[in-house]
Amino acid sequence: MISSENRNEEEFRKLSYHLPDLIFQFTRRPDGTYHVPIASKGIENIFGCKPEDVKESFEPIVKVMHPEDQQKVLEAIEKSANELTDFAMEARILIPGRPIQWIYTRSTPEKLEDGSITWYGFSRDMTEQKLALEKITALSKKQDAILKAIPDLIFVIGEDKVIYEYHSSVKELLAAPPEVFIGKKYSDIIPGEASAVMDSALMETKEKGFSSGQQYQLNLPIGDFWFELSVAPIEDESADFQKYIVVSTNITDRKSKEERIQQLSLAVEQSSTSILITDIDGNLQYANSYFYQHTGYTKEDSIGQNLRFIQSGKTNLSIYEEMWNTIKSGSSWKGEFLNKKKNGDLFWEEAIISPVKDANGNIKRFLSIKTDITTRKATIEKLRKIAWSQSHQVRGPLTDILGIINLMKMKISSEEKNMLLSQLEIAAHGLDKAIHEIVDETQDKN
Repeated sequence: MISSENRNEEEFRKLSYHLPDLIFQFTRRPDGTYHVPIASKGIENIFGCKPEDVKESFEPIVKVMHPEDQQKVLEAIEKSANELTDFAMEARILIPGRPIQWIYTRSTPEKLEDGSITWYGFSRDMTEQKLALEKITALSKKQDAILKAIPDLIFVIGEDKVIYEYHSSVKELLAAPPEVFIGKKYSDIIPGEASAVMDSALMETKEKGFSSGQQYQLNLPIGDFWFELSVAPIEDESADFQKYIVVSTNITDRKSKEERIQQLSLAVEQSSTSILITDIDGNLQYANSYFYQHTGYTKEDSIGQNLRFIQSGKTNLSIYEEMWNTIKSGSSWKGEFLNKKKNGDLFWEEAIISPVKDANGNIKRFLSIKTDITTRKATIEKLRKIAWSQSHQVRGPLTDILGIINLMKMKISSEEKNMLLSQLEIAAHGLDKAIHEIVDETQDKN
């Protein structure tokens, strides 16, 4: 007859035959040796041996344990035996011909009358879960590294305006410490104008599916800062309400540069000199407002055209040759041109032309700053003519004065001196008259 014990064991094998996991009874004998009197067929999956292999000895299982885990497992078994506490542990198993496996074992000890300790429990292959966890952990570490490398402020905000998460290493750019604002509405943390911008960005995201470019300013203890928002919804069907990922980028430096560029642009546009940019062949790429006002040409007339269109044909060609040789060599050139407006009027310009280079030192375009010197040239020419025409009027009285002074140094009578003084006075009046005539001629009659 089949004994009750054998019948129970046979029923156990049938019940557990299709289980991939191992169900077992593990025993430590009074002499300290181990064996597995009962093991399901799953032992083949878990430890690569058969139930009968371990019925008398635990050694086949010990042999496939990872060398680094063997001692830890045995120490944990002894601890469970001595304290009669549950055994729960992960260990690596190296079965020949198979990849490394991670096995999780859990069992409850019981002390028998003969002094033995026996455990009832299970072992399951958790390799897939372990590898998945390792991937998730690695991904999480990678994500953390990425977030730390990003200088932006990153928030998770709900449609209820509550801040749920925060990621960034630049805490000094926060309106309040993270421990203060997590779980609170952003409208309670940041000023009203900035809060209104955040409201607008969330509303735009609801309507369009994203939002970018909205800006706000914060006055922080370390100074005034500008931020630009990028917002996108977080796709999570299991969530009770919509949440959004909000990236707040510090654009303070960019705003400062934009402001400087704007100021420079205004200065260029409001300048009373012509400021031009051409390509390396002299084709016009940019001209400020003054150039168009001064010459009468329009943008449509000018942009893309070679600057020869303002040449009068009266400037010596050697000047242009000198100019091109100088600026193409990388140096600045200064000189004068006689140019022509759209209506045909001629005008003189003093030009400073400089090459504009890229980061590698290659000339990419030329910058010209031109000042109208027509009036100045006319004044100089007028003064030159006056000087020539009036020089004899000054020389005559001046010569008389110098001659009379030399005569008065001689020994002469009082009557002669009085006569010379009268002549000196007449000569002085003549010199004064000549000077006034010169002054009158140099004054602007307009």
